[in-house]
Amino acid sequence: MLRSKGWRIVLVAAVAAAAIWSYAFLSGEHGLAVTFLDVGEGACTVIRTPSGKTIVVDCGTSSWRKPESVGKKLVAPYLQSLGVDTIDVAILTHPHADHVSGYAGLLRAKPARIVIDIGEKHASPHYTAFLKSVELCNATYRVARAGQLIDMGDGVSLRVLNPDPARAESDLNESSIVLRLTYGEAAFLLAADAGDDTERSILAGGAEVASQVLQVGHHGSAGSTSPEWLAAVKPKLAVISCGRRNEYGHPSRETTDRLRAFGVRTYRTDLHGAVEFTTNGKSISVRTFRHPGNVAGLGLLGSHLEGISRQ
Repeated sequence: MLRSKGWRIVLVAAVAAAAIWSYAFLSGEHGLAVTFLDVGEGACTVIRTPSGKTIVVDCGTSSWRKPESVGKKLVAPYLQSLGVDTIDVAILTHPHADHVSGYAGLLRAKPARIVIDIGEKHASPHYTAFLKSVELCNATYRVARAGQLIDMGDGVSLRVLNPDPARAESDLNESSIVLRLTYGEAAFLLAADAGDDTERSILAGGAEVASQVLQVGHHGSAGSTSPEWLAAVKPKLAVISCGRRNEYGHPSRETTDRLRAFGVRTYRTDLHGAVEFTTNGKSISVRTFRHPGNVAGLGLLGSHLEGISRQ
């Protein structure tokens, strides 16, 4: 009998991973997969390229009693179930605890070849442990700056849209690494905790932001995802990473109403559990999996296919 909530989560992560990738294999899909894991009030995104390379964006939570264990007990077993021993690129969007708390444990279990960070000093034990783990796994460390291109070599690339070295920011949220991931005609915009100020700055700089899938900024807070941002990104699908009954009230009603007004189909990790998008570069499918706490009820909640052509 499983008495530990942590180990129940490990089991669910492994079973969910097997279900996702078995389904993909049987259905003949070998494209790009972007999975937003349910880590509670926090963020962790796992990207698998067509050739099997792995990118992890953030690994943290503020919901768990021991937030540092999320990398070791949930994310590392999930990667193991996919056959991943080494992370090709590990990205920390900014060093707040809900994005970094589990990264040290993850990198000890699954070392990274390249680590990308904003390079801002932050005196927190989670961030200090993260930097130590980067050193221990002998990863190549890089500082992200707007305009950089991360080319995965198989038709998948990530363009860094933020932070902008020309714009001084004291707010770590506004210094978040914002990424546009592309494969074929499919695009995903990962907004981390960027708020309205960063959105305006990116748009003013003329960067390409149009994307079929939007990771909603700052867990759906009221200070992100402005009407101007949505009008420029033009997402058909969105995902909000947030925890059930979190203390911050994420996502805000203002943000969810705005997404609805723009006709964006929105998924939430607090309601749907893990959310996985797969694409062959021409269409995007979505699958959701039940909340990790519900072992007995694990299963595919929903699936649909979205075309990615634009009017």
